[in-house]
Amino acid sequence: MGMANGRSRLLVSCGEASGDHLAAAFVQRLRQRDAELEVAGCGGEALLRAGGELFLHRERIGFVGWSAPARHLWRLWRDLQAFLKRAEAWRPDSVLLVDSPGWNRRVLKWSQAQGLPVHWIAPPQAWAWKKRSLAYLNGVSVQPLFAFEVPYLQAFGAQVEWRGFPRTPAQPTRHDGTLALLPGTREVLWKRNLPLFASVARQRGGPAAVAVSGRPSSALVQACQMQGLTWEDAAPLMERASACLAVPGTGCLEAVRHGIPTVAAARPGNLDLFLATCLLDPGSKVLPNRILGRNVVEERYGQEASMPTVVAALERALVRRDEFAAIAEELETRLGPPTLL
Repeated sequence: MGMANGRSRLLVSCGEASGDHLAAAFVQRLRQRDAELEVAGCGGEALLRAGGELFLHRERIGFVGWSAPARHLWRLWRDLQAFLKRAEAWRPDSVLLVDSPGWNRRVLKWSQAQGLPVHWIAPPQAWAWKKRSLAYLNGVSVQPLFAFEVPYLQAFGAQVEWRGFPRTPAQPTRHDGTLALLPGTREVLWKRNLPLFASVARQRGGPAAVAVSGRPSSALVQACQMQGLTWEDAAPLMERASACLAVPGTGCLEAVRHGIPTVAAARPGNLDLFLATCLLDPGSKVLPNRILGRNVVEERYGQEASMPTVVAALERALVRRDEFAAIAEELETRLGPPTLL
């Protein structure tokens, strides 16, 4: 593998909105060192803005759970083969993987066969599984987002370096009474959770808005309108919300970082719920709880995620507003320095 026209080539692979932003930030920092770096791969609008070329859009592989990918298995396999074929013709010098373990495990295998150095940001969540081997991470350079992940990854032989959680400083909220709703960025997530979140908002009364990063899809806008909801950019909404209802993920983490009383809830499909019970670690699924080592965010899943139980959980969270402000300060310390490189 040589350089094209004397320039280094980096192949990027990410399948989620958060991963797209992480990859773009990483690329921008790399280009401060090497302005001639060429970047291409699987990503989204953030990677495009960072000067990357898309071989495949991240939305093609942005599934969650087990049942959704299974329904698209043949199409995903064809997309993977086409992506790797184009990558091989492009002749990268190194590979950057970001999250998306189901997809990126295959890209890792291809990269190793090509003899390419690989760096994986937000590698598979070894802590989330009961008894799952991640032996394929042996010797791989990985950069987890959270310190508590380090021993889990080291147990599988990964070369781990934790450099802190990449973030901008969280601003204190103004608490104007708005309920921030974070039903998930992927369509399969918000389709399942938006009706519940909307019913909770109606029951509580007062203003509510769906938090989105960037421009929402037309399907999400239409779904919000049908539920009588508005949408807002996530960053300013987090600076004024009084409470938050979120699916587990980085959105829930951001809400707690802002000191917002938060409840996590989700309604996965019956098959995904059954498989989660069988395969996932029985501990908390919420990042703030895992990072702090105790349950600070109340969680409701499946049948437990009904409108009355979630409304009651939100009322309990609001009583703890001062506690959430202290939790936010503790969380910032645990997240380490706000850097990526």
